Amino acid sequence: MDDYLAEAGVNESVERYSAHGATLSAHLSRHRVSRRRPELGVGEAAESVKLYPGSASMPTIAQSTGVDRKAIRRALVEASSTSA
Repeated sequence: MDDYLAEAGVNESVERYSAHGATLSAHLSRHRVSRRRPELGVGEAAESVKLYPGSASMPTIAQSTGVDRKAIRRALVEASSTSA
């Protein structure tokens, strides 16, 4: 838990301690630690919007940027609403 509080992400903590993500999540919940969601920066969001209509899927973009697929979806929805 100290690693997570010291800005390490869930994935880094899971790999470091060979723990399952659900175990770490339950541990953080028990200790009432609020979760951080990695968000896309402006440049990453623009790159995601550029890649998506082509050959890259949301999961592929998410994996390459290191953020959740839902963050990619939010960026795409936001971009489509501002361009309309």
